[in-house]
Amino acid sequence: MADEPRDRVTLRLAGTPRRESATSLRAGNAQGPRSGGAPKASLRPAFGAGAGPHTAGDAAARAIEVARANREASALDALDARWVLACRVSVQLEGGRAAILSSERRERLLVEAQRLGLRRFDANLIIAIVQDSARCGEPPLGITTADRLPLVREARPAEDHTLSVPARILIAAAAGGALAASLVHWVLS
Repeated sequence: MADEPRDRVTLRLAGTPRRESATSLRAGNAQGPRSGGAPKASLRPAFGAGAGPHTAGDAAARAIEVARANREASALDALDARWVLACRVSVQLEGGRAAILSSERRERLLVEAQRLGLRRFDANLIIAIVQDSARCGEPPLGITTADRLPLVREARPAEDHTLSVPARILIAAAAGGALAASLVHWVLS
């Protein structure tokens, strides 16, 4: 390195001894234009001045720990409608990695999703998430699916004030009888 001209900069791979250089470039390449102008971007290490591999490793370990904590905090309950639908979708998929879902099965899943309180759009998103995981070679109910499902809107609570089927039939019959009676009265008058 002592016999290299001063206008050359030696680049080496991180972790290699100083005497083994990867390549040698003109100093102007690292600083921008050939006129030797000011550097366009800082060439300092990403984790601060003097950061070594141990500092980068510590930062990566902290990032992994934060990601794990976030995943645990956003974990879905086993009774969450989004997770229940994802489980039902994974059972209905055919073709292994192709993750095929026939239109009849999809329609049944969408009806089930509506009963669970999910909008049709959200149910289709959940189906797509499970299919995407399977098509990428991951388990359909794996960590990728579990990380993506909280992005879908939660199910709305079921309405308690809906009328039962017999009550609806009784109301329709009463309305029909009243309409028939008024029609007969109008014809005879």
